[in-house]
Amino acid sequence: MTVNPETAVVRAGGSLSIPSNAPSSPPLFQASSYTFADLEDVEAVYGGTRPGRIYGRYGAPNGTLFEAAMAELEEAEDAVGAASGMAAIHAALAAHLGVGDRIVASRELYGGTHELFERDFQQNRFSVTYVDQGDLEAVRAALAHERPRILYLEALTNPLLHVANLPALATLARESGAISVVDATFATPVLVQPAMHGIDLVVHSAGKYLGGHGDVGAGVVAGPRALIEPIRVFLMRTGATIAHFEAWLALRGLRTLALRMERHCTNAAMVAAYLQGSPAVETVHHPSLPHHLEYRLAADLYPRGTGGIVAFDLRGGRAAVSTFLSALQHIEIVHSLGQYCTTVSYSVAGSHRMVSAEVREQLGVRDGTLRLSVGIEHIDDIIADLHRGLSAAATLRVPRSPQGFADTFAED
Repeated sequence: MTVNPETAVVRAGGSLSIPSNAPSSPPLFQASSYTFADLEDVEAVYGGTRPGRIYGRYGAPNGTLFEAAMAELEEAEDAVGAASGMAAIHAALAAHLGVGDRIVASRELYGGTHELFERDFQQNRFSVTYVDQGDLEAVRAALAHERPRILYLEALTNPLLHVANLPALATLARESGAISVVDATFATPVLVQPAMHGIDLVVHSAGKYLGGHGDVGAGVVAGPRALIEPIRVFLMRTGATIAHFEAWLALRGLRTLALRMERHCTNAAMVAAYLQGSPAVETVHHPSLPHHLEYRLAADLYPRGTGGIVAFDLRGGRAAVSTFLSALQHIEIVHSLGQYCTTVSYSVAGSHRMVSAEVREQLGVRDGTLRLSVGIEHIDDIIADLHRGLSAAATLRVPRSPQGFADTFAED
C-alpha cells in the first residue's frame, strides 16, 4: 500500500472502465458531478466546445437520452425533462412570461394546473383568462381582447375527456402571436403529436402513460429548440431538472408505450360502452361514444384511439361513490393515472379538491363523478369488478352479464 488507509479506501478500484462494445440497454448514470482533466478542459466543457458533463442539475446522460427520445416521438426539434409534470408545466410557462404578461387558458384544467394559475401566476401579476377551448369563437375573442403571451390547452381534458381541436387552436394562437402550450398527458405521442398540428410546446407528466408502471415522478416539454432552451435554463436555475433514475425509468417505459396504449384504448372503449348501459350511471364521458360532443373530431385526430381514461357520473352523488368504491375487489383507488393496472380516482376529493364547488359545477365535475384509468388486464375481469361496484351503488343487479363481454365487440 503506497498511501495511507484513509486515502486507499477512497481511491481503491480505480476509475470506471467503459466497455468498447455498447450495452444492449442504456446504463444508469447516477453521478451527481464529473471530473475535469485540467483548466482547459473546464473552459471547453463549460463553453460547449468539447462534449462533457458538469453537474447533475445541468443535465446528465439518462436525462439526455429520454429527452432525445421524446423529441423524436413528438416530431419536435428538442425536449427537456423536469422533476414532475407540474414542474414541466410551470417551466414551460414561466420561462416565457414577463411581468404583466397574460395567459388565456382552457376553463377545464387539471386541478393542479388551475391552482398554479390561481395561487402563483395571478399573484405574480400574470393575468389568466379562462375560456371554453371547444368554443373556437370564444377562444378567438379572448385572444383578440387579451393579446396573451400563452394559450394553454389540454389535448384531452381532465377529467371529462373533451377533445381540443389542435389544428384550429394552433392557428388561432399563431395569428394572435401567442405561444400555444398543450398538456398531452392523456394522449401520449402514440395517439397524437400536437407539434404536427402546429402546437408550439407539448407537456407531459411522465409518471403517467410514458413511464406506465406507477413508479416514475417526472415531466417533459417538447418543442422548437428556440423555445425549449429558455425552459431548460429555467429548470436548471430552479433545480427542477429530471432525476437520473427517473429518466432511466421513463425511457424504459417508453419501449412498451405503443403496445400498452393499444390495449388501454381498446379496453377503455369497451368499458365506456358497458358503463353506458348501467342504470347506476347517469353519464359516461369518453370520445369513443357517438353522443360525445367531439366524437367526429376525436375520430379525425385520434385514429388509434382516445386513451385509457373514462369518466362517468354515478347516480346518487357522493354516497353512491362511497358504496361503489367499497364494493370493488381489484380496482384500487389511486389518485393518479396511466399505469398498467386499472385504477379509479374521485376528482372531488383528489385532482379538483382545491377547486371551489361552484367552479367544479361549471366544469361538470360533480359529486358523483369518477375517473377510471383503464389498465391492460383482460376486459372481462375489469368489467366484472365494475359490475360489483355498480350493483352495490344501484342496490340492484345490473342486468348485463360481465362474462364474455369482449365477445360483443368481436366484429368491431
